[in-house]
Amino acid sequence: MSKLFKFFFLAIILLVSSGFWFIGNGENASGDDWRPISEAPAALIQQFQKDVQQGEQVPDITKSQFLKVQQKRQMAPFYLIDTSPTIRSGEHPSLCGRMGCFFAGYLQLKQGHKHYRQVTSGYLSQFLPSGIVKIEVMMELQNGLPCLKFNQLGQSRFDPQLVSKTYCFDGNRYYPKN
Repeated sequence: MSKLFKFFFLAIILLVSSGFWFIGNGENASGDDWRPISEAPAALIQQFQKDVQQGEQVPDITKSQFLKVQQKRQMAPFYLIDTSPTIRSGEHPSLCGRMGCFFAGYLQLKQGHKHYRQVTSGYLSQFLPSGIVKIEVMMELQNGLPCLKFNQLGQSRFDPQLVSKTYCFDGNRYYPKN
């Protein structure tokens, strides 16, 4: 009986693992406009690197991606940075952990200036069902910037319920929309 139990236990583990492999390929924001971080404005990369630096250790952000958002009637370009593809190494701390992978949103302060201010950040799980994006840029603008819809699974990646929350800009930072 114990061999049969071990067989079924192993089969269940393999089944669950393969299921997470399929849903572990969650996409970013809508569209294919995400670009490698190396193509982002240099001042934005420098500000992001400064914001995520942990003491003397500098995380490796070379595998991160960014999305430039510029809609009609938007007050200034808005940039999202997703670190979920970051690599883990002994030399550089990762920006991914139990809470998910770090993301941040930056507002270009004035057109033509090379200054950026972080207006949203947090951690998002990369484990989503196929076809579901982590961040949706909404058409609705509040205070000159688009609202963002974040799609995540429930409290843990084992919870299959999709939870969506919309955040809008209040003129200073992004807050949950009522």
